Amino acid sequence: MATLKDIAEKAMVSVSTVSRVLNYDETLSVSEETRRRIFEVAEELEYTKHKRGARTEESAASPGESAAAATVGLLMTYPRSEELNDPYYLTMRLAIEAAAREYQVQWFAGFQDELELDSGAADGYIVIGPVRQEQVSRLAAVTPNLVFVEPVPWDNRFDIVIADLRDAMEQMLAYVHSLGHRDIAYIGGRDDDGYDGADRREEAYERWMQKRGWYDPHRVRIGRFSAEDGYRLTRQLIEAGVRFTAVLAANDSMAIGAVRALREAGLKVPADISVAGFNDITVAQFMTPSLTTVKLHSEFMGRTALELLLERIRTKRAISKKVIIPTELMIRESCAAVR
Repeated sequence: MATLKDIAEKAMVSVSTVSRVLNYDETLSVSEETRRRIFEVAEELEYTKHKRGARTEESAASPGESAAAATVGLLMTYPRSEELNDPYYLTMRLAIEAAAREYQVQWFAGFQDELELDSGAADGYIVIGPVRQEQVSRLAAVTPNLVFVEPVPWDNRFDIVIADLRDAMEQMLAYVHSLGHRDIAYIGGRDDDGYDGADRREEAYERWMQKRGWYDPHRVRIGRFSAEDGYRLTRQLIEAGVRFTAVLAANDSMAIGAVRALREAGLKVPADISVAGFNDITVAQFMTPSLTTVKLHSEFMGRTALELLLERIRTKRAISKKVIIPTELMIRESCAAVR
């Protein structure tokens, strides 16, 4: 993996600054631009490592001879600042941009309302982030060539790339239970842009726990997908006197906040409370203890989205595809057997 020193040298900051930024140290005074540069360098170094180590089959991955002539729009439905709250989105964007350069595809990108959609501006769009049905309709009026990267209301006119989050949550719960945990808390989030789709991780958690008679609504706290809310929601659990021996967070940023809240309360991770996250962002490797999490293969999801769009443009395919990418449980140091 990339080291803190590697990231510091490329980002032109100190190793200490890199460590504190990646661990969401709120006492550090640093500009948003510096934070962004550190996160981008960290994700780019990891992406380069995965790409170097991966076996590729050119015949299977090639988007076609006309790819270079295509123009692709990359539309992020969230504000730019959200990439610092949840680097999962950042990883996805960087993967698509890297694949576009590799395929020599012309592309442009915009966040939330930065893009003025024009039917002649691009041959197709990749949409990252939560969308509402009216936004789907607006995009459909511009072009039939659309690929959505979760979450999105399923519309069978367009392609979609999603991670198998339900299966991922069930794997995580089974692993944590194998360590002897039954009192398992969950901290999750809702997007604040009006998207009202149910979170599949939360649904899977509730169903799995109810099936075994262990579900307790007092152990569930919902806020936003940020380190700050991971901290706040875990503090709520502690202050409410809720019994739990493990806490599962909807993403790694929230898990980082949860670890901070537990430490401030005098609890040790994982000796007293086990903590696990989702996404396997680069930060997860640099935590102390390193974070047990679910890898969503966001780099591969981004590349798959681009290849689907280019294939759709080239062949004028009308039948949509729904691609479900499997996940991988990353067992590290933040979970341990119940004492």
